Amino acid sequence: MKLKPDAVAKWESSLREKGYMDADDHIIEHTKGDLWDMMSQISGNFFFTNEKFIFVAAFLGTGSFSLKYSDIKELKFVNVGGIIPIIPTGLMVIAQDPESGKNKKYKCSVMKRKEWNEYLRGKAGL
Repeated sequence: MKLKPDAVAKWESSLREKGYMDADDHIIEHTKGDLWDMMSQISGNFFFTNEKFIFVAAFLGTGSFSLKYSDIKELKFVNVGGIIPIIPTGLMVIAQDPESGKNKKYKCSVMKRKEWNEYLRGKAGL
């Protein structure tokens, strides 16, 4: 989903204020989707910048993250949903946490997951 230039400027300003992206980084792509954590579904916006993959929860706070592409170690398709995950829109992003050195999993639900998978693979060099 293409953002209008004024929306891009507002998002970039907000993402920089929150420390999710650097001053010289810019939004390249955007899509709406959900982040699944255990049984909870968090709606929000996924941003693909020159340097990072970012999720911002619609109701700021829980679940938002910012990952350098170089920290992404693996990508795989998963199903999402409540008790029985059956909706085929999931993309599991496994990235190394630079502070702990441990891998962390992010279950993202986006339309066109195959396209976003390829995009992230290219950016992460996988």
